[in-house]
Amino acid sequence: MSFNYDYNMKELMRTFAKVLENDYDQNNTSGNNLVDEIIKSSQRRSIADNDFLEWIDFNKFDNLQYITCGGIGNIHSAIWKDGPARSVSLCDRLFNREGERVIVVKFFKTNKEFLDEFVNIFKMIEACTRASGSENLVHVFGATRNEKNQFGIVTQYINAGNLENYLEDNWRTITWKEKLGILKDIAHGLSNLHNAELTHGDIHTRNVFVSKDVRSTGFIGDFGYCGVDEPNVRTQRRVIPFIAPELLLGKAYTKKADIYSFGLIMYQVATNTRPKRYRGNNRNFERDILNGLRPGFDKELMPHGYASLMRNCWNSDRKNRPKAENLYKKFCEWEDTFYEPDSPFRMFRFQKVEPSQNIAAFV
Repeated sequence: MSFNYDYNMKELMRTFAKVLENDYDQNNTSGNNLVDEIIKSSQRRSIADNDFLEWIDFNKFDNLQYITCGGIGNIHSAIWKDGPARSVSLCDRLFNREGERVIVVKFFKTNKEFLDEFVNIFKMIEACTRASGSENLVHVFGATRNEKNQFGIVTQYINAGNLENYLEDNWRTITWKEKLGILKDIAHGLSNLHNAELTHGDIHTRNVFVSKDVRSTGFIGDFGYCGVDEPNVRTQRRVIPFIAPELLLGKAYTKKADIYSFGLIMYQVATNTRPKRYRGNNRNFERDILNGLRPGFDKELMPHGYASLMRNCWNSDRKNRPKAENLYKKFCEWEDTFYEPDSPFRMFRFQKVEPSQNIAAFV
């Protein structure tokens, strides 16, 4: 009898999803009908072993440690004692778990803010799975609720923290080769979102994270604004100057607004200088951005081609900004040819850029 690989894999994933759903029905409840339905729907639609959400009882966590306070909640690390489901037996109809794993939990101040983000994440996982995948996007495991009755979203732990802090803390050792690899990863994650017809909606260096292992790997996280093109844009909680100028005019948030933000990330990676972070109503600064104000920089800090691509990303006319997939290809090319004699980064290989004590001036 011949072995039908595709059939057996599909049967395995159907069983995996069914076992998860049955386990959820028998042993778990979030206490919220919408949350329950999102999780069960995610499990029913699963076509891989990592594209679904789980409800994780709070007593499954050990060693909860406060990390920081975000705009809509507090962020902690913890040890998930069982870890995520990773395999299932077709015969026993039981699944095995990975075992202890360090994770991050963001507990929300309000149920509405939690539900808004959780719905966005559910849609993102489904869309990315059916498009080009979710590589270089922070993995979301599911949801939980603490003893204060606050809902939380459980995600992958990234060991080197956010990109902004990583650049400032490691400037003595980080090389342009490493910088290009991180930017390549960010562009790849953004390309995966855009291929799924989604926008991130709030990309900046505190929403991008670095995993340090054999090599540094970049991940895009914080999916509170992730979704399809957004006609009515709320800019209050987004970080200026990472907001594209067209959004200040009330235009729809599109993929090209993400590209504008990527250009500012390129700037911060190259100069190790934070762009100005005005929040809320700073009408003069917003007007200046609309008039073409962009960060000034020393041309000696980066190759001409890099500076040109960066400027293209923050072009005032969004039609002239590159696509995420083309950014990914360019950074792959630069990384692959880094040690070639004609590499544009040849003169910058050993450059070290100390964090600036000044906030970047815009010119």
